[in-house]
Amino acid sequence: VWSEDHWDRPGYVNGKRDHLFVKPAVNGGGNCGTNYKFTLLNCNRPHGRAFHVAWFAFFACFIMWFAIPPLMVTIKKPKCDADADFCQPQGACSISGSRTQEILAGDYNAEYTDWSEYTDKVYDKILKDKTCAKCYPYQKGNGKGCGGIGLKKSEILVSNVVSVSGTIIVRILIGPLADWIGVRYTYSALLVLFSVPGFLASTVTTYEGLVVVRFFISLVGGSFVITQLWTTVMFHSNVVGLANATSAGWGNLGGGAALAIMGAVFNAMKNGGMTNDQAWRRSLAWPPAVLLATGLVAFFFTDDCPFGNYGEMKKRKAETQAPAVDDGSDLQGGAEPVSVAGRSLKVAAANWRTWVLFLVYAFSFGVELVVNGNIALYFSNAFDLSQGDGGLAGSLFGLFNVFARSLGGWMSDKFNEHWGV
Repeated sequence: VWSEDHWDRPGYVNGKRDHLFVKPAVNGGGNCGTNYKFTLLNCNRPHGRAFHVAWFAFFACFIMWFAIPPLMVTIKKPKCDADADFCQPQGACSISGSRTQEILAGDYNAEYTDWSEYTDKVYDKILKDKTCAKCYPYQKGNGKGCGGIGLKKSEILVSNVVSVSGTIIVRILIGPLADWIGVRYTYSALLVLFSVPGFLASTVTTYEGLVVVRFFISLVGGSFVITQLWTTVMFHSNVVGLANATSAGWGNLGGGAALAIMGAVFNAMKNGGMTNDQAWRRSLAWPPAVLLATGLVAFFFTDDCPFGNYGEMKKRKAETQAPAVDDGSDLQGGAEPVSVAGRSLKVAAANWRTWVLFLVYAFSFGVELVVNGNIALYFSNAFDLSQGDGGLAGSLFGLFNVFARSLGGWMSDKFNEHWGV
């Protein structure tokens, strides 16, 4: 952590960094013969480290948060029952079995004696039958085979709604908590604690279990608040909009990345010889592992703010100064909080600007969450795409965050520079 001697060196104002992507070079020592030095990849403590851990932690949270939707084509399939009588060589779903003949009777004359005579369309009808599909644990394709937990369309919609509901609660509470105990403790605890429901997602066997797990996974959405708080205390007002927007945008990028990556991971599992059930469960296991590792990095290798960690700062303050007057002005002025978490929530809720931003955010980011949760399955159903292709197509929506939010933050800084808004 810096000492006071470093706080106002070139590129910093009162300990806060006044640049993100580039900064003016000292004595002409810029990159590629320019007068500017590229600094985005700087990971030095406290500023660079906090920025990169913040956006990556948010990115990892988003991947785990939206890891399930791109696999929903498989998860919604019926449970396998390959040992059932109807799946046996002479069972109802065999070549000449009674259920097979019933499937074909509607559109075809059942005059087939072996599989070589079946057309692809007939084969698809068998693979999609609610009974016979349970006999095919390796069959890929939308609506074909088995290996899921057997979800209805209405159940998928409910689980998608629940999967974003928890973030509404945690985002209200986690900001004051971070004000109280510091960003580092709060972020580390969130990442480590909520990696648990991420691991449990790979064990669900019922619709009810899926809903419960997705609710608790949605609590990782609180990472957005901590990410924004962290970059706010690390960067000066002339660039804080760009820093906030870039860290948030690259974090949101995880939603698009999840849609693209999870399908590819699933396909790799399938190519390795796994059944549908094994493949989707193992695919869900790596995002929470990344979350857990990131939480440990945040705890051991980062700082709350340029001036140290909140606990140490409060201890030094108590030793050198008389108790501060608790009038709320410290929170409104952006200083480090003096008292408990509830006051910061009260101050924010009493400001009308908070509710204006609430509405703007609800109709922008709120829509993004809904789209991320539904777009992969929609593309697979509406355009008859494979699970992987549906997720890849849907990922393009979230991948725009790689530049769109940074652009909005840059515009915010320019508005602030000229009009103070």
